[in-house]
Amino acid sequence: MNANPDTPKSSSARWPLLAAAVCALIGLVLLLPADGPNTSPRNAAAPTRPAPIAADGTSEKTTPAPEPDTGSKAPATDDIPVPGDGPGGDHAVQHLLDRSSPTDLPRRTEKQLVALASRVWTAEITGAERSQWPAYFAEQPLRAPYRDVRIQAGIARSAGGRPDRARVRLVWAGTDPAGQAQDGRPAHVLLARHNSRWEPIR
Repeated sequence: MNANPDTPKSSSARWPLLAAAVCALIGLVLLLPADGPNTSPRNAAAPTRPAPIAADGTSEKTTPAPEPDTGSKAPATDDIPVPGDGPGGDHAVQHLLDRSSPTDLPRRTEKQLVALASRVWTAEITGAERSQWPAYFAEQPLRAPYRDVRIQAGIARSAGGRPDRARVRLVWAGTDPAGQAQDGRPAHVLLARHNSRWEPIR
């Protein structure tokens, strides 16, 4: 006969206690952060992208991507002449004309040629001062004249590689015979040097 009849009952009573302890331990493990107890949202490092590998097996240095353009900077408009700007837009027209081709004449000579060509062209479309160049205008009858003519910009370049020939490119504005104001009109005047004097030629 068993001297200790309570032993089986006490052994069977321990199993529920052990099961509860194991469940509690598993719950604590699940509650811990994946990277350990010291990891928290405050000090967690942002995920990094691995550096690309170069052909020789070394890691390449990467440069940060440029910040997106939010449109806070206004685009430069100094080089964009707007039709109807009037004399205020002539500087932008001149700037664009200067950049259209490389300069191949001394600056002083170019200014003189542009001034001469501007007078010739004004006489061409208005009829004024045509007597200054009778040979040039001899066979060119004056059609309906323009008025309020303004030369907006001009450049001079050598013509055909000859030092005694120059082609002047002008941009001008004026009121046409119908009374409509126009600007940004192109014109070309060919000049030839005779001794030390420049004259317009056809």
